[in-house]
Amino acid sequence: MLLQTKPKLSFKEILENASTKNNTVIITTLNQAWAEPNSLFDLFLESFRIGQGTQQLLKHVVVVCLDIKAFERCSQLHTNCYHIETSETDFSGEKVYNTPDYLKMMWARIDLLTQVLEMGFNFIFTVLS
Repeated sequence: MLLQTKPKLSFKEILENASTKNNTVIITTLNQAWAEPNSLFDLFLESFRIGQGTQQLLKHVVVVCLDIKAFERCSQLHTNCYHIETSETDFSGEKVYNTPDYLKMMWARIDLLTQVLEMGFNFIFTVLS
């Protein structure tokens, strides 16, 4: 028996799937440090489900995963997950404020959000940590 996996969507396709009529998405980032079961990520998603008038916003949330473990966990719980592959730095763990790896992660985030704007999308950005 062959297992079928769904094809990997491009970042632009994920943004298109998640966007509102005026091309707006809600973006957050996730790494393994925040993706464990019963973590802040679970609480983040649950808050959209139980909040007053917020459930419909969940379909507009795009989770940018910084490592494969976060992507696997996100994909179990949410539809709009994107794994950004980085070759220079391992972003799976918590990064201490203002260290070289933390700064690389922040610049990668800025580059990603710049791409979102260049593709013609508006965004609301939120952090889990």
